[in-house]
Amino acid sequence: MADTDIWRCATCGDEHGGLATVFGPFEPDAWASATDSQRERGEINRDMCVLPDGETTHYFIRGELQLPVIDADLDVFAWSVWASLSAPNMKMTVEHWEDPERAGLPPMFGWLSNWLMPYDPPTTNLAVNVHTRAPGTVPLIQLDPSIDHPLVREQVDGITIHRVAELNRLLLAG
Repeated sequence: MADTDIWRCATCGDEHGGLATVFGPFEPDAWASATDSQRERGEINRDMCVLPDGETTHYFIRGELQLPVIDADLDVFAWSVWASLSAPNMKMTVEHWEDPERAGLPPMFGWLSNWLMPYDPPTTNLAVNVHTRAPGTVPLIQLDPSIDHPLVREQVDGITIHRVAELNRLLLAG
């Protein structure tokens, strides 16, 4: 394996070989651009984010946006992303967070809350459905398939192992 096939995981800090199969920001874009005052009144953890903004409060949940890999044993490439939720949907999510039956909750509408840099036009505010899964597993983020966007096409049609390598090259170069 060449030195270029080694990469450092931002989550665990260890070095790994081969292609990375999960990328994504640690926070919703709104949190990244929030003022210190907003962050002091807000809260963020590994899975959820609450961000006050004047008279409004924004709610976000982290989930996995999967792209099927169609020509390799690699099952999926995933974007770890944040999606907005309405206050009632966030309340329902929190109430069922440890509930073994939470995977049975109905999908919840939201907006993708990250600009994934390899994509143009930006991915921020693409319509999504958030599907909860069993406790310990982040929700599944499904883009609205009727939207004409490269990321939507990749989720619907899948990507090749070459595209996974291309994303690795773009995202790990730095």
